[in-house]
Amino acid sequence: MEKKVTLRDLSEKLGLSTAAVSKALRGHEGVSEATRKLVMEMARSMQYKGISEAKAEDKQTDNIYIIVDHRELKEPHTMSTYFFIDNALKAQGLEVSIHGVPIDGDDRAIFSLIERERPLGLLLFGRFSPKFAEELKATGIIIIVIDYDYPSLNFDVVMPNDYQGAFTAVQHLVRAGHQQIGYIGDRKLSPGFHDRYNGFIDALEYWGLVAVPDYIYDLRLKDVYGKVDFSPLIEHLDTSRLPTAFFCANDPIAQVLNNGLNARGVKTPEEVSVVGFDNLDSSQWQYPPLTTINFPREHIAQTAVDLLFWRKQNPQAPCRKILVHPDLIIRKSVVPPQKR
Repeated sequence: MEKKVTLRDLSEKLGLSTAAVSKALRGHEGVSEATRKLVMEMARSMQYKGISEAKAEDKQTDNIYIIVDHRELKEPHTMSTYFFIDNALKAQGLEVSIHGVPIDGDDRAIFSLIERERPLGLLLFGRFSPKFAEELKATGIIIIVIDYDYPSLNFDVVMPNDYQGAFTAVQHLVRAGHQQIGYIGDRKLSPGFHDRYNGFIDALEYWGLVAVPDYIYDLRLKDVYGKVDFSPLIEHLDTSRLPTAFFCANDPIAQVLNNGLNARGVKTPEEVSVVGFDNLDSSQWQYPPLTTINFPREHIAQTAVDLLFWRKQNPQAPCRKILVHPDLIIRKSVVPPQKR
């Protein structure tokens, strides 16, 4: 069976960006007439069947595609968010399907699918390379980015207010009486993690507390293969010098910390209180049940769907970045500090 020519194939053959090729094929402004003719000639010679001179972008289906890192397809965070997106779209009489691709976007199948099916919109969930995101944008399909941000690209974005969530977590610890508060995370992992780190630091300053370097573990949690692994963090922890409480950048980190401390004879929350972020279902079954910042999945899902329909009606309007305020879920992993 002959392999279908994709937008990326044309781009590589011509030595142009996918965005420039897409504009030329669609008759949009931003490319010269000479470039437009060159692209059209190459498209004909390669028998490109995607976006035609007849502007095939008008022939859209009523499907919505969620694109997510293929390694996270079965993650609780992913599936819970997908559940709420599916409910919101079904209420509008639309179908949604989820597609896992590598985070670097090196998967031609997804571009072939998009060009063939022409979905109504794409929901880009999580972190991908800017190059992949730019190539998706070049398809001309409406894209809403969820729980991530691409500062160099012009996208509509819906995400939790990570900065405010971290600030709220520290506030809760301070009101419980803690003055020695530590942090565990990786601020380079994503813009959201970076905002959580900044919220933690600014909250300490707001409450007149010192950010003690020995209490702050800004780790690199992504390995050379791009996989995120939280388990090694306990190896970096100096149990001879601990704060009375930790704010962790997400629930998996908090769970690893909690289990690691108890394995080393440090009781939680009696000796060290712990707060996480995301409110995964598993956090309530920890011992002790984990106090955490709730990732407002249902509200984010509904907001993303509403934004998609708004964008369809307002294609030329400036892009929006909507921050949804997360709330604190109080359980039993935080108590007033006690003398060791």
